[in-house]
Amino acid sequence: MHRSRKIAGAVLVFALCATAAAADRVLPVGDALCAEMKAAHVLNPGAPVGCERLRLVEFDYVGFDGKAHAGGQVVVMDAVAGRVLRIFQALKEKNFPIAKAKPMDAYGGNDDASMADDNTSGFNDRDVPGAGRKSLHAYGVAIDLNPVENPFVTRSGATFTFDPPAGAGHFNRIIHRPGKPERRGEAEEVVDIFARNGFTQWGGNWDDPIDYQHFDVGRALAEELTKLPPDEAKAKFEQSIFQPSP
Repeated sequence: MHRSRKIAGAVLVFALCATAAAADRVLPVGDALCAEMKAAHVLNPGAPVGCERLRLVEFDYVGFDGKAHAGGQVVVMDAVAGRVLRIFQALKEKNFPIAKAKPMDAYGGNDDASMADDNTSGFNDRDVPGAGRKSLHAYGVAIDLNPVENPFVTRSGATFTFDPPAGAGHFNRIIHRPGKPERRGEAEEVVDIFARNGFTQWGGNWDDPIDYQHFDVGRALAEELTKLPPDEAKAKFEQSIFQPSP
């Protein structure tokens, strides 16, 4: 009896470990998800990359309630997917909170709706507003992190505008403020984690606008990665991490 219980216990522990290990993974974008992305206009004709070059990254994360949550998902280019998984694993290890992470088809490709819901996101085939060019989200090499805690800020004279509007409460970027609750979920804490994994460009370093939520790999590299076969693109991206351009 005791031996049977031990065996049963060992099987249970193994099953739990296997389940936990399977929670963090990189998957192809299957036909169903691809169709959903097209229907939601997250993926449009003429996009820089198609479903065959995209991957669904699934991960567990720590929420603002301090508890572990399953089912975080972002869609990114195949060449960067392994590193994106490492980023979110590192964020969890650091206990950095994430509000939620859903693919953009959950919002019909509407970036404003995703930001208002404090959604961490990746791929979305859209233009840079007013710039006449594709956003790096359309290449699958950009991530927006906790948009409420890390708003997109524009300035007109002495007036500042925050997207989403709830992000106005995070205009002051000092994390530790005497007599006030510690700020959590702000990108400054994890810029190094993104940079170590090839996402070296942070919108918090921009002058106007300032995009605290935004991380990407750089436009020149993004365009080069789309032109290479998947294996070569991944190798090129890895090389860029360890041998950055001057």
